[in-house]
Amino acid sequence: MLDLPESVDNPALMAAQMSALVSRAMNGRKVDVLLCAPNLMRLPIHDLAFKEGQLL
Repeated sequence: MLDLPESVDNPALMAAQMSALVSRAMNGRKVDVLLCAPNLMRLPIHDLAFKEGQLL
């Protein structure tokens, strides 16, 4: 979960880029990246990520 203070122009691209960076840093381990920004709809998955996600 990336909690961003500003709006994101292309959230799908940003999430994909961050996922690739983290995956490479973790020797190819698959990761899910969620974005939380003022211009994005907040969904129940965001609450779950805040509660149960692992800090990297």
